[in-house]
Amino acid sequence: MKNKAAQLACDWGQFAASEVFSEPEQLLAAFSSTPTVGFAVFDNQLRYQAVNQALVEINGIPADAHLGKTVREVFGDIIAKRVEPAFECVLATGERLQFEITAKLPSRVEVGHWVVNCVPLRDTSGAVTQLGVVIVEVTNRKRLEQSAPSLSSRLLRIRDTEQRRVARELHDSVNQYHAALKMNLGLLSRPRCKPADRQSLLAQSVDLLEQCISETRTISHLLHPPLLDEKGFASAARWYVKGFSQRSGIQVNVNCTPEQERMPVRVEIALFRILQEALSNAYRHAHTSVVDVYLERKSDRVSLVVHDHGQGIPPEELQRLQTNIGGGVGVSSMRERIHELRGVFEIQSDSSGTVVSAQIPLSQKLVRPSRNGQ
Repeated sequence: MKNKAAQLACDWGQFAASEVFSEPEQLLAAFSSTPTVGFAVFDNQLRYQAVNQALVEINGIPADAHLGKTVREVFGDIIAKRVEPAFECVLATGERLQFEITAKLPSRVEVGHWVVNCVPLRDTSGAVTQLGVVIVEVTNRKRLEQSAPSLSSRLLRIRDTEQRRVARELHDSVNQYHAALKMNLGLLSRPRCKPADRQSLLAQSVDLLEQCISETRTISHLLHPPLLDEKGFASAARWYVKGFSQRSGIQVNVNCTPEQERMPVRVEIALFRILQEALSNAYRHAHTSVVDVYLERKSDRVSLVVHDHGQGIPPEELQRLQTNIGGGVGVSSMRERIHELRGVFEIQSDSSGTVVSAQIPLSQKLVRPSRNGQ
């Protein structure tokens, strides 16, 4: 962003040296087609002579309210004290200058950040008579830089939680089969083991190994079900819900619109993870016997709703979850997955149950056809 502003400022200075841009109106006209970079021309008394539409929108002040006035008259003493010395320096030395400014404009609620390039404008005799200013807003970039450490920390916590969950599943299932197999092999290795006992232990070991393979396959599918790649979200959701109902004893009713086209990969994965987390939370916290799942697919968006009919979430905890302050890692993970896709994530709850909903916009150019349509 800085390089872009500096280059524009450099180009501006080169053009302004010629007679073509001897008037501020001509200069502004040359750059009026740049919608995201603000331009202004000041006289040697630091009064606005011209502004482009981008600067009007950045400042939130009409063009007429700038003309003939100084920065101090338009924005007040605080901002003037920061920029006027730089403007005066450029007029006095005839050298370009770049600096950053962080301030709260009168027209804005939040603090903003800008990169400012000042360029001396000369007349035909070479004397500096005007000042050109290029302004590039970098507020969003600053916000991203400030939020990056917090986001990285949260992502690390989410990853650690997922790793602990996988480790727990492996310990509680696969490791138990391994321990049983080890005991059987120890008995089989004893010299005094009778042929009949040896045959029985061997049959038990084969059965344990088959169960271990089945459990490993189940865990692998839960981490990333092959059906999600092969058939799409609806098929993978029905497969997962069937197994979830068998394991938990909770009846899950799935209502999905027919899949005519495949959704983008990131959208399908996000929806599947939200379904997993919402059902897991319903099993652990809701004390419900029934959960309803709704998936509605439209041309421009897809909506997923998971509604349990349990005891609901206490108001204090619900407020923390809704504001993302002190909420669980699972809820934070769901919210961040949806926000990454520019979607909307909501949790509503009362004594009749909890509703987790997610809505994700769909870009037509990202929608991929199903295998049958290829």
